[in-house]
Amino acid sequence: MRKFMLPVTLLGLLFVAVHATPAQAQATRTWVSGVGDDVNPCSRTAPCKTFAGAISKTAVNGEIDVLDPGGYGTVTITKSITINGGGYGSGFGSILAAGTVGVIVNIAAGDVRKVVRLVNLDINGAATGTIGVRILSSNPAGSIVTVENTVIDGFTGRGISDERTAGGKLVVTNTSISHTVGSGIQVAPVGTKIDAAINNVRVYNSGAAGLTVNGGGKAMVNNSVFSGSNFGLDIEGAGSEANVDNSVVSSNATGILTTAGATLRLSNTDVAFNGTGVNGTVNSFSNNRFSSNGAGGTITPIGTLNTNPSGQQ
Repeated sequence: MRKFMLPVTLLGLLFVAVHATPAQAQATRTWVSGVGDDVNPCSRTAPCKTFAGAISKTAVNGEIDVLDPGGYGTVTITKSITINGGGYGSGFGSILAAGTVGVIVNIAAGDVRKVVRLVNLDINGAATGTIGVRILSSNPAGSIVTVENTVIDGFTGRGISDERTAGGKLVVTNTSISHTVGSGIQVAPVGTKIDAAINNVRVYNSGAAGLTVNGGGKAMVNNSVFSGSNFGLDIEGAGSEANVDNSVVSSNATGILTTAGATLRLSNTDVAFNGTGVNGTVNSFSNNRFSSNGAGGTITPIGTLNTNPSGQQ
């Protein structure tokens, strides 16, 4: 009986093929912990230590969750993902961004969903950070970025800076932004339109404006406060628009600044205790209250056949 012997080299290759460890697949949900390690697989029982360490092990459209309070580092996001610092009752996941940007959003071309959600985060620039959340110009058309239940504080630039040139949507809800040298929120598209929805947001002590909309951006603002800044609302440039409802603009050097070509509509809003109430022109429904402001500006009542002058539906 003839016996056939495989060459030693071939036997070795077969052994490697059988026993090789497959590449670790990315998980839909990953975890970080203050006592984790980025060499871990980022599972719940073996969590990573930083958002940057976890993001490479998280599948597109997946989620990074925080297990316990801790500092999880700055992060650059290049795909659709949710980062949730809620910690399931344990408090905010913190990002200390001294001297740098807290979160950079730069979704790669070809990403199908194009949605980034930042939830329950405390982003602290420690008075030297540059920008809290920066949405780069290179993001693809139709991208959506949401910031929810988040605190942003202490940056030498803007709190949230939306610089997209291909258009998209920005949603900011239940968020506080304070002590920025630049604007608290700036919607600054270039050659396109960004639609911003801002609800229950509080911006305090900005060296520039609480909210800046320019470059043709559009913003719907509800139930928000803009106080203690150089400008409360700053709406500038041809095609830029903001509708502000049920909000407060108070104790700013200038409550409202508008320039030619921009449109600001106010309803059910208090503009009070500003050094200058209005610099420019405001379109005002009859249910607004302007009180104890310095002189200046033009307030144009709204009332047409198609618009209820009280601002009520």
